[in-house]
Amino acid sequence: MATNEQMKTEFSYFGEVWTFFKKYYCVESTEEFWEAVMADAAAINEKYRCSLCKDLILAVLNELERKSKMKQNAT
Repeated sequence: MATNEQMKTEFSYFGEVWTFFKKYYCVESTEEFWEAVMADAAAINEKYRCSLCKDLILAVLNELERKSKMKQNAT
């Protein structure tokens, strides 16, 4: 069974990944945008160093990439 401390940590990184997703939700096709995305993703990953957190970050990155491709195909 998870301890309260483990649950607090998981709650924290779920929240940070959600905030990360909201911050970059409107995808831009600029180098600066993607550099910021990758820097923030790396910072969250480095902070928690947890496989679940890494998987959540990767899921968000995949979704942002998908949205970027859809946006490019629409133009």
